[in-house]
Amino acid sequence: MRGKSQPLLWVAALALVAAGGSCGYKRYKKMLIRADLSDFLRPVSKGDLQLNLQESGELVSRDTVDVFPPGKGFIVEVVKKEGQYVEKGDKIMMFKGGERIDSTQYVPVPIVAPRAGLLTRCVARYGGAEGEIREGKRVDGPSTCVTRVVDMKALAVNLQIGEIDVYKLKTGMPVTITFTSIPGEKFAGKVDVVAPMAESRSSNWGGSGSKVFRVVINIEKPNMRMRVGMSAVVTAPLEAKKDVLKAPIEVLFQEGLNHYVHRQVDGYEAEKVQVFPGLRSEVEVELVGPVKPGDILFTAAPESLR
Repeated sequence: MRGKSQPLLWVAALALVAAGGSCGYKRYKKMLIRADLSDFLRPVSKGDLQLNLQESGELVSRDTVDVFPPGKGFIVEVVKKEGQYVEKGDKIMMFKGGERIDSTQYVPVPIVAPRAGLLTRCVARYGGAEGEIREGKRVDGPSTCVTRVVDMKALAVNLQIGEIDVYKLKTGMPVTITFTSIPGEKFAGKVDVVAPMAESRSSNWGGSGSKVFRVVINIEKPNMRMRVGMSAVVTAPLEAKKDVLKAPIEVLFQEGLNHYVHRQVDGYEAEKVQVFPGLRSEVEVELVGPVKPGDILFTAAPESLR
């Protein structure tokens, strides 16, 4: 009886040693895996995918009126200052003609608002704002702008769209508008104008650059916090799909005409799987192929992470 039990004890002892060795090996393998490996892993999920076109532009008013003096002379009083709202017929400033401000030959006359709106500085011929109009300012003649009245109810965003994207936008297409200066809020708008003729965008080194098309976005409900010249981002929805397999776009690799992903098996171990990308957004891509929700994909070649 005792002789029969000895082989069984040896078998049990060997099994324990093998189990201990296996656990030790697994622990050793885990120690070899870098702590930040999870930073290079992304899951496959199922959900909706939206393709948008995003472009930056500038907030403008589509209805502005420059105000001019009756002749050559001086501004002797400023009644309404830059940044104030006026109604049609409101007195903006007092003007006095002549070569000298202390001359008694002319009497001061009012310069009134030709329409309701917000007072801003005049725009220089080659861009930028003219100098501020103050009391005592000399005016060279009736062609010198002294202020501008801006209709804040007719605000729009001007965009410059490249040749590749211009046909993606259609008149009447709804868009979303955001402003850096008004964080956390979105405003509704619509594409109002898509210019039929291209313009040359100036390059930083002089001369003509790429071709662009002017696109005007109307803002449906202008906000009192909006200011002409603000930077705006316009987002136009182009295409959408529901309930698709998707993953972050950085998991997709390409060799020639083929696309593939690295699907994690264990640690650094992965299998190379060919996939067929579908709809792409700015951050995600639709995946068609032998992948399923919950699969973990590498954002870099696994061998480069060891």
